[in-house]
Amino acid sequence: MQQPHEASLLSADDARVLLALRLLMARAANSDSLAWWEDKALTPPGAYILERVFPVAPPFAARNLALSAALARHLAACPEPRDLHLYRLDLDNQDGLALRRISPLTVDLAASPITSMTALETGLQALIGGPYRYRVLRRTPSNGLEIEIPSAPTGVPSLRHRAHTLAWAYLEGELRAPVFPFCTQ
Repeated sequence: MQQPHEASLLSADDARVLLALRLLMARAANSDSLAWWEDKALTPPGAYILERVFPVAPPFAARNLALSAALARHLAACPEPRDLHLYRLDLDNQDGLALRRISPLTVDLAASPITSMTALETGLQALIGGPYRYRVLRRTPSNGLEIEIPSAPTGVPSLRHRAHTLAWAYLEGELRAPVFPFCTQ
């Protein structure tokens, strides 16, 4: 018997791509890149500090700090309990459960700064293809970008489709002017 959310669960490959998308956006947000928020965890100065503070695994610490900063920014921009975004794809935490078994060190991460929206689009194309269609419903004062995501194509898990579409919507941002794409469930 199929569970209610079974069709939307993330496979191991989907979970790895989701983690790569989250890290890509966190890298793009760093202060040496598109400077969407004050974070230097994935920059050379951040690496210098983290090598001294976390000498056993500085890259692991850097990626986790960057993901935590990104989640905090998204929760601030999208504070409603029903808001879903790239760092919280499902009210039941299916994405969180899928990612628990994957180390952030197992996915590729751009070492160079992402300094243009074109470079971000190139990174997205490499990970998920695209473009992905959505409809902008409204912009919030906190730079939230509420979008309507069309139904997932047949055979595509809904969480994968949601993640890819939300990631594609970041291209609505600009240098030093982030958007925080979200949808509601």
